[in-house]
Amino acid sequence: MSERIAIVGIGGVFPGAHNLDEFWQNIVNVKDTAIEVQADRWRLEPDELYSPDLAPDKVNSRRACLIQNFAFDPTGFNIDSELLKRLDPMYQILLYAGRDAWADAKTDTLNKERVGIIIGNIVLPTESSSLFSDEIFKQLFEEQLFTESKRQTETTDSLNRYVAGLPGGLLAKALGLGAGAYTLDAACASSLYSLKYAVDELLAGRCDAMLAGGLSRPDCLYTQMGFSQLNAISKTGRCSPFDSNADGLVVGEGAGIFILKRLGDAINQGDHIYATIEGIGLSNDIEGNIMSPDSEGQLRAMQSAYAKAGWLPDDVQHIECHGTGTPVGDGVEFNSLNNLWQSHNVVGECVIGSVKSNVGHLLTAAGAAALMKTLLAMKYGMLPPTANFESPSNKIDLVNSPFKVLSEAEPWDIDGDKPRRAAISGFGFGGINAHVLLQEYKEEKHVESVTITNHSTDIAIVGMDTRLGPWNDQQSFDDAALLGTDKEAIAPDNWWGANTNNLKGHLINDVDIPLGRYRIPPAELKEMLPQQLLMLEVAANALNDAKLSELSPEQQISTGVFIGIALDMNTTNFHFRWMQKKYAREWLHRLGIQLNDNELSEWIERLRTACGPALSANRTMGALGGIVASRIARAFRVGGPCFTVSAEETSGLRALESGVRALQQNELDQVIVGAVDLASDLRAVKGYIAKRDMDYAADGATTFILKRHDDAKRDADKVYALIKGIGAASAGGIDEFQSTETAQVLSIQNACFDADCHLDSIDQLFSSSGDNEVTIPAIKNSHSFTLGHSGAANGLMTVASTVSALGSHLLPGNKSSSARYWLKDRIAGPRRSLVNSTSVDGNSVSVVLDAA
Repeated sequence: MSERIAIVGIGGVFPGAHNLDEFWQNIVNVKDTAIEVQADRWRLEPDELYSPDLAPDKVNSRRACLIQNFAFDPTGFNIDSELLKRLDPMYQILLYAGRDAWADAKTDTLNKERVGIIIGNIVLPTESSSLFSDEIFKQLFEEQLFTESKRQTETTDSLNRYVAGLPGGLLAKALGLGAGAYTLDAACASSLYSLKYAVDELLAGRCDAMLAGGLSRPDCLYTQMGFSQLNAISKTGRCSPFDSNADGLVVGEGAGIFILKRLGDAINQGDHIYATIEGIGLSNDIEGNIMSPDSEGQLRAMQSAYAKAGWLPDDVQHIECHGTGTPVGDGVEFNSLNNLWQSHNVVGECVIGSVKSNVGHLLTAAGAAALMKTLLAMKYGMLPPTANFESPSNKIDLVNSPFKVLSEAEPWDIDGDKPRRAAISGFGFGGINAHVLLQEYKEEKHVESVTITNHSTDIAIVGMDTRLGPWNDQQSFDDAALLGTDKEAIAPDNWWGANTNNLKGHLINDVDIPLGRYRIPPAELKEMLPQQLLMLEVAANALNDAKLSELSPEQQISTGVFIGIALDMNTTNFHFRWMQKKYAREWLHRLGIQLNDNELSEWIERLRTACGPALSANRTMGALGGIVASRIARAFRVGGPCFTVSAEETSGLRALESGVRALQQNELDQVIVGAVDLASDLRAVKGYIAKRDMDYAADGATTFILKRHDDAKRDADKVYALIKGIGAASAGGIDEFQSTETAQVLSIQNACFDADCHLDSIDQLFSSSGDNEVTIPAIKNSHSFTLGHSGAANGLMTVASTVSALGSHLLPGNKSSSARYWLKDRIAGPRRSLVNSTSVDGNSVSVVLDAA
């Protein structure tokens, strides 16, 4: 790293603790916070859901680590308190943790327009998004059951359906921060991935402070059911990492947020510095499978972190492991650490442990809990113990290793004036790996500030593919986007009998994948959500277009995957299925019908079948948001960072930004960037209609293959267009859930600065569809993307249509005019365009593009 990054503020909400002091005391006292789940969290009686054996619609444990007695104070935020009360507790615990972290840092002198947010967040249903879906579907069922069914208004605010990207935008609005916000889902490594990308923003000088960390509070019945079907839940309800009695994980929930600054700024501003980040390594497994970890990928992440820090493995005295309590996973992780130490031929003794023994597996917030534990251990000078550890598992050879697991806390003593050093690992489904190195801060008399300059590197688009509604390939999409279309928008036919209110769209009803095209078993392929299949197919076509469908071993580890997504509301169908046992009794009472036990069971099963299939192991994996990127990584053996990004309509643009930065920093040599959304889903459309003036929905996915322009020229690649710069901003807008002109203008200014160009050099402005288009007087010509609102893919679809315009010398037509030639004298410079997209979560992202 050119300059160290300091952690200067912390805030968190964790199971079994009202504050971080209690969280630390639970760790020191080796307290396991798992509890028996009550009906108020599952909306059904736990006894009715429980089965010790694996069975459909059953959980095999009633224990989890849940947040209890959480009191949320909505005052003091830049958001209406009544609105905050209508939002899911997921948003509330994030705001609580974010506010505490912000108050813990010195922020008075910060320019809030230069403070950004990146949060790890799981893309799964929350309790409120499930309830929102249930209310809609229950009414539709009742209209079929009862001759007179009074139409009821949904009581759950439709904003709760924005599970993926809205939390980041909401926190930005609440704290008044303006440098943009997004969330990412890198499975259980998400918190550590957010840390890495926040560090990048600081080192590049685009921000002066960043909020990073992790959030996880999905519908706890969904996670309990899913991990039960995966046979990963501890049946004893006891998480015991590295222990002989370990029998699986215990699901937890919570949030941990950290304020980061450049070390020199932190010292100058008088911050308390908890630690400095010395190195972060990311990777994706090339071997293994979606569910099983692989030591080779873990080792690459670890080696990368130590190389960046200039450390040897025995420089650390404590390793906070991923340590889920699953014997196979813990065994692979232990062997990875052993191999790391042996490969460097180092000796010594190091404490290993896992906070999951205290608070369970917090999924996308797991790394945040691990980081919080490690920072507090440094603060109090104590090596932390691991709860539920009695004797080592037979999967690990602890006795003949340099590692030990503590059953009680010990002083963290260091020889001389050396700083305490620690490592944190995070590994996730899909083979996603992260390793972070921390160093205790020792007061320094002088820290040289680093002058940061903007180094603009042109990024070439060398392959692409798009599918939107009836347009099944890039050429047909180009023709429709530029020349208009005679294909009429159609009404949805998958709305469960709901009134479409004349809403039409460009829809995709089928995603056909030839058997054997990918390394996915047929049964697994059949049970994946269509969103994953569609993204995989479009990415494969783009790689073929770039002649990269077969990656060499060198290309595998230098390629990454970044995909923009939103929550697929079909994931909430499972919850509605489970609720039939309760709803059936209500309906029978209303109908005045009595059934015996067998008849009731048969009717409930028929109702469940009408709701959709049961959540199985394959459907659990096929519905995980972050797996969208991992499917591509698995299919093409990609070994670089692979994850999904969410910022609602700007999700694809934030994914594009992640890929561009990785290339500009020479971390990767080629990247796969895409976005996907089946935005015509009934629940999705209800959310859009409630908050935005949407003409019609569109289902689709688009993918770009990117390289540095110099590399593309060296390889004689076909270049579609050049990405010159990207800028993002957030300026509130949560009151009306539309981005303000301030955010739009700021994101455009940031994009032009990043591209090292003047606004007056831009010929055309292309905006995503919506009712909040920006007008920039300096740009005479503007165009809107007119093929429908494609949700999380909306911004990147606009980029795809702009690339088509640049390559064809055509400017798209509209309702009142046909396409026309894009004429520009070469002496005046290349054809240059600017794409702007704004989102419901209060973010605006802009991209400057040049013709190739």
